[in-house]
Amino acid sequence: MPEFAVLSPEQREFFETNGYLVVEDALPPGVVEELDAAIDEVYAREKREGRLEAGDKLNMHNCIVQHEAFLKLLDWPRTAPLAWQILNWNIQMITSHLIVLPSGPEPPPEVRQKIGLHRDGGTSHQEMQEPHPRILLKIAYAISDQTDPASGATVVLPGSNRLLGRPPVDPETGGARGAISMNVRPGTAFLFEQRTWHGIGRNWSGRPRKTLFYGYAYRWVKPMDYVSMPEALVARCNPIQRQLLGVVSDPLSYYLPRDEDVPLKALIRRSP
Repeated sequence: MPEFAVLSPEQREFFETNGYLVVEDALPPGVVEELDAAIDEVYAREKREGRLEAGDKLNMHNCIVQHEAFLKLLDWPRTAPLAWQILNWNIQMITSHLIVLPSGPEPPPEVRQKIGLHRDGGTSHQEMQEPHPRILLKIAYAISDQTDPASGATVVLPGSNRLLGRPPVDPETGGARGAISMNVRPGTAFLFEQRTWHGIGRNWSGRPRKTLFYGYAYRWVKPMDYVSMPEALVARCNPIQRQLLGVVSDPLSYYLPRDEDVPLKALIRRSP
């Protein structure tokens, strides 16, 4: 395992307070170019097969099995270690999600605020008592340039990870009070937890918005978009990646971890 990112006390405090964290230059330009080409390849295939959503949007779950370039982000050393430092070593990936949002016409101001603001985790936030515990987080990788406010970047509501109930509405805009748009450069990553209210912005920038999301949760939380990974993919993986793909020696290990199933445990204990 190459040297991995260490969560600073300042970063931890910011994440605990705001529910998100930005990692500048998480991906070098060469990796961004490789992922961008892979996304274009997948998008062209899905378009040929007629599997795009309305407006030619690509909303692909479990994308990690769709192109070999996507595997490297599973344990990317600049970002993934932050997930296991925030949660702990007993985690796995529960979703890999590719969104390509094509550009459209400029929407009227009253429509721009309709971004489907939500919390992650399916129905968990409806079923758990408040305040909800943190059970998962996602790492988003901006592959396209999303610095333009019109680029359809992800919108997050800082501090909503500690919010009880729904976010307050700004009467002037009709949107959530205090929401911000993650207008970041290609290669930037940002983390956000499932309790943080967020949504997808409107894109009228003239170019598609391309973002990859990798979700991590405790191993006793079921994956969102797969049951098990293809053997051919697992065979290419290192031990850390196999843990993150949910490979176990016994199902009980999800609740009572066996050391051979959680190499992250030993890795973290060896770390300074």
